Amino acid sequence: LKRLSGRERRYQQWLNHNISKSVVKRAVELSASIAIEDLTGIRERTNQQPRNKTERRRSNSWAFYQLRTFIEYKARSAGVQVIPIPPAYTSQMCHKCLHIHPIKGKSYRSGKTFKCGHCGWHGDADFNGANNIALVGLSINQPGGTGLSCKLSQTVEYVQLGLFDDFRATENPDLCDSRSG
Repeated sequence: LKRLSGRERRYQQWLNHNISKSVVKRAVELSASIAIEDLTGIRERTNQQPRNKTERRRSNSWAFYQLRTFIEYKARSAGVQVIPIPPAYTSQMCHKCLHIHPIKGKSYRSGKTFKCGHCGWHGDADFNGANNIALVGLSINQPGGTGLSCKLSQTVEYVQLGLFDDFRATENPDLCDSRSG
């Protein structure tokens, strides 16, 4: 039994090395950053939900932290930035219209599927979450150019400066212009 557990651990380590190597290699080829979901505490959150033994074993044997550390050290040596993304709302927000269910505690996600009630997009929930992580990574990597935020209409307000001249003159005489004395 001990021999088999060591074999499984070495296989997982080998697999994580290969995955991290290919991710970093691709980022170098594209001159891109790597956005990765911060999965700190994932086991505690997922183990609270009732699941069968097979599902628990599958999720608890996955080496999230090991994969992340492999990606981080390989990216650091290659000069690639790694951006950890907090998991809040990544699987609840539509990647097309950036809409979240308006009722607190409800979600457009149902198991492995996601159907947006705002724009009507539907598809795999993990695909939707991955696209949201990529959008947040782009917003950090390319501020102002991602389309993550909506444009606010700006209205120009004119203020009659004469109303404030007396106030400024009494508070700070140096700010007073020649007209107000």
